[in-house]
Amino acid sequence: MEVFSDKGTMEFLTVASEYCAFVEKARKFSRKDFVTKLHKILALVYLKMTLLKDDPDGDLMEGEPEAFLSEYDYEHIRSIVSERLGSLDHYIDITHAAMYDGETEQMEVSQCIADVYHNLKNFAENFRTGSEESAAASRAELIGDFRDTWGPRALALLLALHTFVYSPDLNDEDDDYQSKSQYRYTGNTLLDNYMDSYRRRN
Repeated sequence: MEVFSDKGTMEFLTVASEYCAFVEKARKFSRKDFVTKLHKILALVYLKMTLLKDDPDGDLMEGEPEAFLSEYDYEHIRSIVSERLGSLDHYIDITHAAMYDGETEQMEVSQCIADVYHNLKNFAENFRTGSEESAAASRAELIGDFRDTWGPRALALLLALHTFVYSPDLNDEDDDYQSKSQYRYTGNTLLDNYMDSYRRRN
């Protein structure tokens, strides 16, 4: 399969890029707008992802996709999203097919958003290189990871966002956000994580 000429792949690339660009600008939106728009974009991402088909020649593919995002990039996205969500950034349950009956993984909403972002951003950046080999490898990796990790997280996230969107308590203003915005993230992961924990306790 030539990925750059595959219509389904290029359509998915468009919505994946839209998701990434939107999340990167989280601070520019009110909390209500951020949650409402993210709900729509993620639903489209999930739908378009289910329409992607495996490459029949995938097992013969050579090379691996490049990893463009660092741990700092991930933490930066998680931090600005957590800041924007405020009190909505709580733990949610995620069920994976490989888990035993009744077992769940717990992650914060901001972590789920950042995890999906991580997968989609690396996918999009591999396409930006213009390398057919990197793009094809990235596509195959994305499909595999969708089944095992970020797909279940996206589903759990959609449920959480659905609850937020249709809650009568979802307002534009959030006291937690106002207090969080007084702290600007430093890039020091240990310090930023400590400040996150401190704000949640107080």
